[in-house]
Amino acid sequence: MLAENYYFNKNYSKTLKILESFNKDDEFYYWFKLKKEAQIISRKKNKDKSLDFINLKFKKIKNPSIKIIFDIANLNKNAKKYKEAIKYYDQIISKINIKSQLYAEILYRRGGSYERLGNYISSDKDLLKSLEVNPDDAYVLNYLAYSWLERKYKIDLSLQMLEKAYTQRSNDPYIIDSIGWAYYLTNDYVKAENFLKRAVELMPEDPVVNDHYGDILWKLDRKIQARYFWKNVLNLEEVEDEMKKNIKNKLIEGLISS
Repeated sequence: MLAENYYFNKNYSKTLKILESFNKDDEFYYWFKLKKEAQIISRKKNKDKSLDFINLKFKKIKNPSIKIIFDIANLNKNAKKYKEAIKYYDQIISKINIKSQLYAEILYRRGGSYERLGNYISSDKDLLKSLEVNPDDAYVLNYLAYSWLERKYKIDLSLQMLEKAYTQRSNDPYIIDSIGWAYYLTNDYVKAENFLKRAVELMPEDPVVNDHYGDILWKLDRKIQARYFWKNVLNLEEVEDEMKKNIKNKLIEGLISS
């Protein structure tokens, strides 16, 4: 707790001094030490160096616990190192029982990593298997359904899955965005607008939500408002180049299909 307090107060030198007393004899606290050191590297240098540090230290741990492998997998996934993440999720799958509560979660996370790599066959297989174990998991339902929507695949089934997810997590902005987009793809623009308006209110800084809302407003012939939300995307942080290109085209030409 003392190390955490120093860290939150940005007193990194004292944080590191406290962490010196944590050694390899206690796996839990040693791993805590490594993660905290990685966080400090991220703050003082950059995220890439932080990830390199924690990956290197992890490889030196003999027989790491499932918890530690799970952590390193998630750290790589969050850093968009999906191939590395999948390698670690594979290790966990090989070590746990199919009846373990963690089994469906690992399939979800590995499936999401495959999806990010564009390996949709492996992604769908993992996500569907996760739903076999836990058919009511709103987040897995949402992830798989949205992945299908992006591919214009099984749109009607995707909408059903999202409606099920929404009944469980009606205040989750990502699920609200997904179901709104599903209604858009089924040409129900009025329902779509109701959901996407709420999603924008909950996540005003999210580029995808703003882009979706702009598309729906355009379909409802509210073109000035549509361009407002498209322009807003260009002012947001961490917008991918491909999205910027598409937004600039829409600002000039609108939605071509309309």
